[in-house]
Parts: sequence; structure tokens; C-alpha cells
Amino acid sequence: MKNWYVANKKADFNTIALKYGISPILARIIRNRDITEDDQIDMYLNGRPEDMRDPHLMKDMDKAVSILYKAIGEGKRILIIGDYDIDGVCSSYILLKGIMEAGGTADVRLPERMTDGYGMNMGMVDEALKSGTGLIITCDNGISASEEIRYAVDKGIDVIVTDHHEVPYEETDTGKKYKLPPANAVVDPKQDDCPYLFKEICGGMVAYKLIQCLFEKAGCSDKKELLRELLMFAGFATVGDVMELRDENRIAVKYAIKEMKTTKNFGMNCLIDVQKVDRSRLSPYHIGFILGPCINATGRLDSPKRALEMFMKGNHEEALSIALELKDLNDKRKDMTDHYTKLAVDMVNGSGELSSDRVLCVYLPECHESIAGIVAGKLREAFYKPSFVLTKGGEEVKGSGRSIEAYDMHAEMIKCEDLFIKFGGHKAAAGLSMYEDKIDELRQRLNANCTLTEDDLTEKITADMRMPVEYVSLGLARELDRLEPYGNGNRKPMFAEKDLAAEDIRVFGKNRNVVKMKLKSANGGNAGADAICFGDGDRIAEELRSKDKLSIMYELSVNEYMGTERVELVLKEWK
Repeated sequence: MKNWYVANKKADFNTIALKYGISPILARIIRNRDITEDDQIDMYLNGRPEDMRDPHLMKDMDKAVSILYKAIGEGKRILIIGDYDIDGVCSSYILLKGIMEAGGTADVRLPERMTDGYGMNMGMVDEALKSGTGLIITCDNGISASEEIRYAVDKGIDVIVTDHHEVPYEETDTGKKYKLPPANAVVDPKQDDCPYLFKEICGGMVAYKLIQCLFEKAGCSDKKELLRELLMFAGFATVGDVMELRDENRIAVKYAIKEMKTTKNFGMNCLIDVQKVDRSRLSPYHIGFILGPCINATGRLDSPKRALEMFMKGNHEEALSIALELKDLNDKRKDMTDHYTKLAVDMVNGSGELSSDRVLCVYLPECHESIAGIVAGKLREAFYKPSFVLTKGGEEVKGSGRSIEAYDMHAEMIKCEDLFIKFGGHKAAAGLSMYEDKIDELRQRLNANCTLTEDDLTEKITADMRMPVEYVSLGLARELDRLEPYGNGNRKPMFAEKDLAAEDIRVFGKNRNVVKMKLKSANGGNAGADAICFGDGDRIAEELRSKDKLSIMYELSVNEYMGTERVELVLKEWK
């Protein structure tokens, strides 16, 4: 069971509604997103790409642009070092295209997950030295690569770091001591003294802003079409890297979705086509769960450079060939994920010890280490507990963890750091390596140290407001469109109501996974609303028929059929 709540944040909703030409309902929902100031509300409702934050405010941005511009002018070889996930691939594409269009000579080195590990390493610096590289630019990594960067700088290579991850630090008697890498310029909004006001952008956005400033300095006023494409990739990476859709992130994603519908990039077009995504309905969901995973699958099961090559292709046939490869890899990844998720869930359900643990620690030696994090996330969803999945990786065991809101995973791992060869992460997720004979001790200590209560281990779901079903209208559903795009940090509005009666309950679908009904007030009101829900249709229908009174959490959806529109309630929770 989940605990239900209704948001109760206060504001003068009528005044906000009048000022911005919206309904009080919309004003309340916006307030629930903690958007309170006039400039925030205006950006949320009306933000355009030109309203995004000034990139020059980012610490070291102008210094980085000067170094890059000088390197291009001197004809230096430039090496871009990215990462193997969607943000790293998109960041690398943005920098590569931008530098080439500004007249530079650049190559990209993306790490191979199994052999290189994450980010920049010494081998990459040696490769750069052999090829005569004069400048290295990192993207979506580099902030923690101090040793590698010092090695490069000592060998005479200039280094620019562009990243968005937290700056490493150590605790001292006087507080945190941050450890910045000794690069020629470090562009990362997470730096403590960086005046850039919105810190939660992805690596792709940092890269985009660097190219934006480079084009300004180089006088590339004719590159507006390319900048539109690069902003599309930054927005694509924003969703793929699960950034919150707030502030300028929301503008970038809104713009990216619009641009993706008509993009001239062969790779992006082919990816959309092979996944059979309806461009007219394109949303962050499609980026996060259909298109983006194809990019990540190359980094998990093959080489991330294939995704980059797809975006760089200049003709449809070659881009389509790679897009089909990516789809096949992602299908394989999904099958592997499903198999090992079922295995992990069955292990927990079949073991008295594991099922009673508050922190799950499951060892799947045969599981491919690249999907351990996905399986850990599925395990967390199934049981709403912090979850670690460990796999056999050569002489070591490697693992990934995914947490719940009340559990600081990184802080708890520090208490067991003597068991790890390496570990890292943050509150919500972590990675580790260790020896096999330490697994049982890790599980025991994580649970012995755990202070989670039953309330902590109960998922919470919050509605924006109570809404009688009689008040639902097509006009309201259409007004809610102004709040899109939805995603992390800007969820689709959720409404609640109680004392309802479900009538005319029917099960549809090839797999009988769609339930339709009419919802009315249980007190006998005449007005009602069409409703729908998804899942095990026969079980859900039986459950709904057994209830005299029904409480629901629901979203609104517009059903378009044969040229007509009809609003439906989409049931998300009920009891």
C-alpha cells in the first residue's frame, strides 16, 4: 500500500490566475511545483530559448572559450573525451559539430564501459600525446579526474573540463575542502563559487553553452540553424540523463521535442522511425523510455561510438543501418533486464532472510554488469526498498545501487567503505567493486546500520488537489497542456477524489489489459466521467465491482477518435 496525500501549499491563486490568464486550478498546480516568483511563473508558462540563462555567467566559461578559440586559430588537434551514456554521447556530438563548424580539427574518444570504465583515464592521455593533440575537452566527466588531468597538463596538453557532476571534496576540521582538477579551465555549474544560478543542467547543456559562446566570439552569426540542432541534442540529453524539468531545462526540452518532429539530422530521424514513434505525439516519455535507451544500449553492450556515428552520418541509408543496430541492442538489453529482474524478485520473495531485509543486496553472478543498475532500479520499484545488485566481473564483484527518498545510499556506503575496492555515487544511486567473500558481510552491515522505519518504506503519492469528477472537462484537460512537457521535476498533474461509484465496468484489449468504466459520486449525483485504467484487466474489474465506494488518484487525458475529442480520467491508484 502507498500513503496518499493532497498538496496544501498556499498562495493567492485567483490573483495569479488573473495576472497570467490561467485558471485558479492551473495556478494551484504551478504553486505545487514550488514556482512562486513572477519571473519563475513567466518562464514556466512562456519561456523561449532566448530566455535561457546567460552562459557567460558560468565560472571559467569565457576563459574556456578563449583557450578553445585560440586552439582553433592555431590549428591544434582537439580531443573531446565524453562518456558512454546518452548525455556523454550528446555532449560529444554538440562539441564536435560546434568545433568543426568553427573551423577546428577535432576527434572524439568515448570510453568503453567494460575496458575503460567511466570518464577520462591515463591511457586516453597517452593516445592524445601520440596523435599530437594540443587541447583536450572533457564533457559529462572530468571534474573528478585530477590525476589524469595533471598528467596531461604536465605533458604540455591544455585541458578544458566541461561537466555537471558534483565537485569532489574531503571533510576537514573547517568544513568541506573541494578538490578541483588542475585544468586550464573548469566549466561546471556545481562549483561552489560559480555564479550561474541554475545548477541542475546536464553535460549536454554545458557543452551547448560553450559552443554558443564560441560562435559569439568567432562571429558565427550564420550558424543559427546548427545552434537549433545542438539545443535539440541538449534537450534530448536533459531527459535522457533524468534532469529535473525546471527552469531552463524545461525550455530546452520543450524546444527539443518541437525540433525533433522536423529535424534534418539523419540519425535522429532514423532512430525515431525504427522505433515507430508518432512524431505528432512525441514527448519526454519517448525520449526517456524508447529513444534514449537505444543510445545507452550501445554503451552497455557494444560501443557508444556507434550512437555518435549515427548522429554524424550525412545520408539516410548509413544512419538507418546504425539505428537498426541500436534498436536490436536495446531489444537484447530489455530481454536481459527482464530475465534478471524476475530472477532478483524471485530471490527476494523466495528467501525469508532477504524478504525481511530493509536494504536489499542481491548477488546475480551471471548478470551483465552493465545492466546491474537497471535491475537494481526495478528491484527498488518492486519492493520500495534501497536495492543493490551485484555481479561477477572478472576477479572482482561489481555492483550498482538505487535508493529511495529516505535513504542516503552514499552516506551509508561510507560506513562500510572498508569492504569496497572502489565505490562512489550520491544519495540516490551508487556503484561499487569488491571481493566476493565480502558480500554477506556487506548485506549484514547495511541492514544492521539501517534506521529506516515502516513509514520510510511506504511509498508516498501526492495529488495536486481534490477534484470532483463532475468538474472535469475537455477545456480543463486542454488547459493542462500548457504545463507540458512532463517528466522528472514536473510531473503530470494528479487529482484525487473519494466516495465514488464505478459503473458499466468493461475489460478491453488483446491481452485484456484495459478497463473502462463510468465514475459517479456515490451519493447519487447524475453527472459522471469516463475513466480508464491499465493492468490485469479481469483482476482490476473484479476489485472495482466489489467496492461500494471508491477513492481514486487520477490524471486527465484527451481521447481523440474519428475527429472527436473526449476527456477521460486515467486511474493511477485506487482503494
